[in-house]
Amino acid sequence: MESVNVLVGWALPPPLMERIAAVDPRVRLLNDPYLDIPRPPVWPPFYFPEQLLPLFPSAQVVFTSRLPPDALSLAPGLRWLQLLSAGADVAIGDGSAWGGIQVTTARGVQAIPLSEWVVGAMIALSKRFPGAVRAQDRCEYWKFLGGELAERTVGILGMGSIGGRVARLCKALDMRVLGMRRSVTEARESPGEADLLVPPRDLPFLLRESDFLVLCLPRTRETAGLIGPAEFRQMKEGACLINVGRGGIVDEDALVEAVRSGRLAGAALDVFAQEPLPPESPLWSEPRILMTAHNAANSHRYEERGTELFLENLRRFLDGRELLNVYDRERGY
Repeated sequence: MESVNVLVGWALPPPLMERIAAVDPRVRLLNDPYLDIPRPPVWPPFYFPEQLLPLFPSAQVVFTSRLPPDALSLAPGLRWLQLLSAGADVAIGDGSAWGGIQVTTARGVQAIPLSEWVVGAMIALSKRFPGAVRAQDRCEYWKFLGGELAERTVGILGMGSIGGRVARLCKALDMRVLGMRRSVTEARESPGEADLLVPPRDLPFLLRESDFLVLCLPRTRETAGLIGPAEFRQMKEGACLINVGRGGIVDEDALVEAVRSGRLAGAALDVFAQEPLPPESPLWSEPRILMTAHNAANSHRYEERGTELFLENLRRFLDGRELLNVYDRERGY
């Protein structure tokens, strides 16, 4: 392959930019590695830096989580888009307009920080840390009865890299692990991953059994609105819901009602149907719901791991080999 023009669409630290420039003599990095680009909030917005817009038309390969709104018309020579995010929906919608361009995601890069967030949320909910923090704010010496994770059941919806690591951490805590995976057709034991793997049609069983329901799903046609009033009624009384997948999978009004009624003991959410979460959302005022601002995957190692994945894919692209994490337009991830 001849040389390719590579554009990085945000303020990646200079040492990582230098690694991209040096990965292969055929790479022509369009960015100035030392250009001062303001680092916007991770979520939102997904704005493409104005300083880089003049370079976009020359790009053949783009590594980014942000795109200008007219990206396809701006870069007629674009051949491959590597996203820094695990999901593609924020950057390219349903992907229908990107038929002639390879799109790859950063699936797997988030597994460590997200799985740690999930376990941290499970501990916080079980040990009633949110209530303890509020009591501390009131200077109240609050006594309470906490729970334990050992011998409890966790049901994980989505057993990809994130859900799989959540499962391993939960097994290390002596929990019973149930997993739901799209590719599973019949319930089966899976000692290396979970105590039991079930197909999507067995969701009611998983809801009834789980003390903690963990959502690690992308938002697709099949998962949008997956957990609503009927599903909350099927869940074990006193269970907790944790969502690190995508907003829109959970009916948020129904969740608030399930928590307030006592059906659920609590919830932990990192993603929401509308982001940023509007001030009028009832989620804000429910003390048994723990929330972070689509921030669970963030860590000081995220960009480093994402760049490592991009470098591997860039070598493959230059050599004409199959890329990792190719976006499947039919599945939506």
